[in-house]
This record gives sequence, structure tokens and C-alpha cells, in this order.
Amino acid sequence: MGLVRCWWIFLVVGVGVAGAQDTRVVFEPKVPPVCKVLTAELTPVNGGLPDSVERHYRDTERVEKAMRHCGDGKAVVLRVGENGKSVFLVGPTRLSGGVTLVVEAGVAVWGSRDPRNYDVAAGSCGIVGERGAGCKPLFAAENAPHAGIMGDGVIDGRGGARLLLPGGREGETWWELAHRAKVEDSQQAVSRLVVVRHSDDFTLYRITLRNSPNCHVSSEDTNGLTVWGVNIDTPKWARNTDGIDPGSGTTNVSIVDTFIRAGDDNISPKANGGAMTHLTVRGVHFYNGHGFGIGSQTQGGVGAVRVDGLSIDGADNGLRIKSDRSRGGLVEDVQFSDVCMRGVGNPIVLNPFYTTVEGTKIPVYRGIVLKNVRAMGVAAPAVVVAGLDAGHRLEATFDNVTVDGVKTGVITARHALVTERHGNLELSGEDVKVTGGDGGGVAYGCAGAFVEFPVTGGPVSAEIVPAADATFYVAADGTGDYYSVQAALNKVPATGGVVMVAPGVYRERLLVRQNHVTLRSANRDASRTVVVFDLSKGTQGSALGFSTVRVTGNDFLAENITFENDFNRTHKQENQGSQARALALVGDRNVLRNVRVLANQDTLYLGARQCGEATGSSCEVGRSYFEKSLIAGNVDFIYGDGLAVFQDCEIHSTEHAAGGFITAQGKHYAGQESGFVFRNARLTADAGVGNVYLGRPWRDLADVVFLDTTIGGHIVAAGWREWHPGETHRLDTAYYRTWDTVGITGKQLTAGEAGHYSVREVLGGKDKWDAAGVR
Repeated sequence: MGLVRCWWIFLVVGVGVAGAQDTRVVFEPKVPPVCKVLTAELTPVNGGLPDSVERHYRDTERVEKAMRHCGDGKAVVLRVGENGKSVFLVGPTRLSGGVTLVVEAGVAVWGSRDPRNYDVAAGSCGIVGERGAGCKPLFAAENAPHAGIMGDGVIDGRGGARLLLPGGREGETWWELAHRAKVEDSQQAVSRLVVVRHSDDFTLYRITLRNSPNCHVSSEDTNGLTVWGVNIDTPKWARNTDGIDPGSGTTNVSIVDTFIRAGDDNISPKANGGAMTHLTVRGVHFYNGHGFGIGSQTQGGVGAVRVDGLSIDGADNGLRIKSDRSRGGLVEDVQFSDVCMRGVGNPIVLNPFYTTVEGTKIPVYRGIVLKNVRAMGVAAPAVVVAGLDAGHRLEATFDNVTVDGVKTGVITARHALVTERHGNLELSGEDVKVTGGDGGGVAYGCAGAFVEFPVTGGPVSAEIVPAADATFYVAADGTGDYYSVQAALNKVPATGGVVMVAPGVYRERLLVRQNHVTLRSANRDASRTVVVFDLSKGTQGSALGFSTVRVTGNDFLAENITFENDFNRTHKQENQGSQARALALVGDRNVLRNVRVLANQDTLYLGARQCGEATGSSCEVGRSYFEKSLIAGNVDFIYGDGLAVFQDCEIHSTEHAAGGFITAQGKHYAGQESGFVFRNARLTADAGVGNVYLGRPWRDLADVVFLDTTIGGHIVAAGWREWHPGETHRLDTAYYRTWDTVGITGKQLTAGEAGHYSVREVLGGKDKWDAAGVR
């Protein structure tokens, strides 16, 4: 069927879908006989309507009434009115069983901007907060079998139009609410466009669905859903605006000759409860969006899926199966054939680690077939082919799969049994077995596969384009742009950027090379956002050493987050090799507020660059400022030759058989500007911990000062100890002082000396850096 679609085509019966996994015999739909014609009574001006109309006029009642009075197999037609009037303004509208709503060419059905019309409970819609009652959809087919929406007109959810508030005021747009929810790590309550529940044999034909506040089409507990010749059109920055989501309990779905631009998954079968099975996708084109994504909810099982003749032009992702331990299930008998991708950075992602959330709902992928698949137009595309573990391997067949520009370093493969015929993917990794693998062959031809998005008509609602947001959003539950913090950091440009991390546990190591990187959580409880790994000095095996997080760039800012190394939680702490860093700061001008840095031995390293072991006039000392933070460990757990101030911090000693040492500082040469200053600190400890020293000199010329510090009974009164008593004599060269710290018998500062330890004076340097003022 061509791109110019004439009304008479509705009357032509097409060819059935061959080889489909939809068990029905599906033909091109046709428009039922007309029961009632309604004409538009509104004329838009500059993409809007007068305020008096927006707040008081509704076409919902007359549309619903007309459908209720139609017999089965009939249609209610929405038509252009006198003098070119072309808009119907509706709130949530219920479709009637057996009746088709036809929106003729030139007509647009606009969704109301009043969130109160969509309330499931009083005040439940158009808000950001905890998950609640939510919103009604604009169109709902609820227990309405054999219903449908057809026509060459438009249904416009107006996701980018300002919502109406009491007193004649206007608020945020639906899309701005969704974006704010992401920023604030919260939930948005916004409306979907079309929801089909318990409504067998539902049909969408030739209609344009535009600017949905949330998902455009979703289904539940429905046998028979046909989407044919439909256009779905929403900007890429509109959050959670999936194109089509065949959901739990849905079976026998055909999506044919359809064009989808979306802000999230273009098509996403998922199974929260009951299984989603028997899906055919044929002759479909994707543009902006997140591609074809099965999941992430797959616990009910997804199977019998056939995707044939798909083009993906410029989406973020291509073919994805995504789930995790908290919502996984069996995904099987899925075949992608004759697929062309252009400009897709992640063309193939078969990943049971969509998030790091733990649980017992195990994702299992088997019977996954990719045949005649070609991806092009990206310099270094990323490919993931992974099963969960050795007991739950991915079982897949790659038959003539070619990814132009792919390199071994950007292929992640593990726990997979793959049969490969032709193509260029060299799959290797932990527990990966490849049979066949003859390579070569002729890459699938994609000439003519990519076509322009069709021109759609109907009055266009004015949408507010939000200001560009360069923030990189990470969420462990998959609601962000990334589920991995390092994946987001990899996208941050050399000039820096902000990575916003939602609460969750991120079991990974981070390397921050760029300057001006901010890493923060919107949630003030730092214990809820945790980056953790478990390598020690004895098990490091990589350039990251044994740090969970290593920062080499300058001007690093971290807030409301935990950096942890939990090696000693599962391993015995030995005399050698048990150093397990949580955080290493080597760059200059680091600010960390309300962070928790947790480990045992060598928790926090504060270093300098370009330092030789002999002399070092070229030493570049990293300056760091910690404010209202927690650092925990037992042996030398704040150490290095950097320069740091700890303001209003808790320094917590964990259990160790021989007591412990808070600091291990030292310099490479006399005059090196390095040292640790603790201002208004609280020294605490686990129950029963004792014999803890304020520090010992890691090298000569150690420099540590505690001012206005509250100490616990676990601290040895002498305060300081030699590195190796009787063997080394570094304590003789150390500058260890306290001021206004009761319980320490060592050398004290004078009042005049103590006055020179302000944050600005210690860290200001030649560039007069104001660490406390960095925000």
C-alpha cells in the first residue's frame, strides 16, 4: 500500500498476512457502514482554542452517546463541520463494543488539557509523586469486543500543551511532568492515548496518533489486536511515550504497514501478569525512539513473535530483549527477519541485566532467531548477547547478521549458546559457545528499506518544545536513559556533564576521565543510591586497580551517593592483599557533599599526579573537599598524598582485630602542598571497636590536622603511631596536630595556628579556588 492513502482503499480487501504468528487470518480492515455522522464545531487558532472553550466545552458526551446508540458492526464518523471547523475536544472517552469510531481526513480529535478530567481518584492525575490511582486514558476500550478506531484523521493527546489549573492559570505540559519525575526520581501521573482491555478483535486502521502524554497504544487481556496503516508521531524527548505495547494476557496481534516515531520503545511486547503471545510485525518503519524492545516486564512470558521487513532509521536501539531478576520470565520463539537499521548505536541487545535490581523472577531467552539483519551508519555500534548465568544461557541463532563497523571491543557476550551462519559478529566471552560461525556471505541488502515518515494531516496542536536538557539520567529500574552509571559516563563529552543517578544499587566500577563531571542523586538519602564493587588489591586485574570508583578528571562533583567496596563483606581480611578501595581521587578540585565512602582497608585514596618516587617538582596535587559526608573503614582508610578538607564529616571505624588507623598520609618531597584537615569531625566506631589511632605516616612528612573534633572512646589518647614501630622513623618528620579536641595528648595547635585552617586558605591555591562555594 502506498503512502498516499485514499478513502476508497478502505473498501478493498487486502492479502492475508502469510507465515504469521498471529494465528488469525488477518486481512486489511475496511470501514463499517455509517451509523451516525458528527461534525466538528471548533476551529483552532494558532494551534489552540480559546480559554473559555478549553475549560468548558466537551465533545466527549456526544461521541459516547452516538456510539452507544449504534448497532454492532456500524461506525460513528467524525467529519469536518461548516466553515471548515475541524476539531473535536474530548476528555476520557469510552468506546462501545462492536462500534468503530471513524475520524475522517482533515479532522483532529484533541485531548482535554484539564487533568481533572482524567482523574481516577480526586487529584490523582497531572501530578508528580508516589505511584497512586493515576489517570484515565483518552480512549478506552474496556470490555468492548469488535470495537475500533479508523480514518485518515488525527487523535492528538497534546502532550506538549500546558495543563489547565484552577483560577485561569496554566501549568506544566504532560511531557514536562514526566521529565520532572525523572529529575526528581519520582512518578508521573499522565494519561495514555488508547488502552484496550478485555476487548477482543480490536482494530486501529490508518489513523494518526500524535503527541501522547504517555504510551500511545497498550493492550491487556485481549485476543485479537490489529494495527494496520497507522502513523504514530511523537518527539524523541517525550518521556515514556511508547508507540505500541501489546501487554499481559494479549494474544494474536498483527501490526502491519505502520510508521512509528516515539520517545521510548517503538514497539514493546511485555508480560506483567499473563503471557503475551502470537505477535506478527510486518512492513513496519521506526524512526526516533528506542527500537523494538521485548520487556522489560517478561515474568508472564513472551513468545511466538515474528518480525518481518522492519526498518529502523535513527532510533537509539534496534532489536532488544530486556529484563532482570526482578521481573524476568521465559522469552522464546522470537524471530526477526529482513531487518535494516541505519544510525542505530545499539543495534542488537539481548540482555537479562536491564537493571541491577535483585529478585527471583529469572529471565530466560531461548529460540531467538535473527535472520537477514543489517545495521549500518554508526562508527562503533554496541552489541550485547548475554544470558543470565551458566544455568540460564541465552539460546540464539544468527543467520546472516551483519553490523557494519562492529569491533570485538564493543561486543559483550557471555553465557550464550549461539548458532551462527554467515555475518560478521565474532562472539566470544565467558561461557560462550558458538557453532557454525562460517562468517562471510553477502550482507542483507537494504536498498529502498528506509522511507520518509508520511505526511499527516489534521489541525496541529501547538506544542511547547522544552529547553534542551544535557543531563544523563541513570536509573537501576530502567526508567532512565541508562541503567548503568558507567554507560552514561561513557557518553559524557570531554567538556563534562551532569549524570543524575536514581536510587538503586549499581554493581559496577566507574572511571571518570573527563573534567567537570557531576555525579548526583536527587534523593537526599545517600544510602539509597549505591555504586558498589568487590575487587581487592589481590584480585584487581584491570586498569581501574582495586577501586570501585576512580576519578582522574578535574572539577569532579558528587552529591547524595554512596561509593562502596564490599570485598571484605564476603572475603576474610588478610594481612596482605585485602586493600579494597571504594574511591580514588587523583584529579584536582573535587567536591563531595553528603556522600558515603565505605570499605575497610584503604577506603579512600587522595592522590597527586606526575609524582615520581624520588623528587617531584612536577607533582600535581589533587585538592578535595568533603562536606557532611561519611567515610568508613579500619586500616589506613583515608590515605594518600593529596590535599583535602573534611568539613562536618563522620569518620567511622569498622571492626579490625588489631584496632586500626584513620589516616595514612605522606609526601613525596618537602614543600609538597599536601595534607588532610578535619574540621568539626565526629569520630565514631562499631560497637566493641578500640585501639584506633588518628593516623600513621605512610611516607615521610605526613601532615594531618584535626580541629574541633568529637572523638569516641575507641581512639588511642596518644593519637598517632609510627608506620612500623622499631623499623621506620617517619613519625619524626610528621606534622600531626589537633585543636580543641579533647582526649588527645599529642601536640596541639595554638589559636593563631588554628586560624589558618579555613577551607579557603587550605584549598584555595594559586587559582583561589572556593571549594565550599561550588554547587
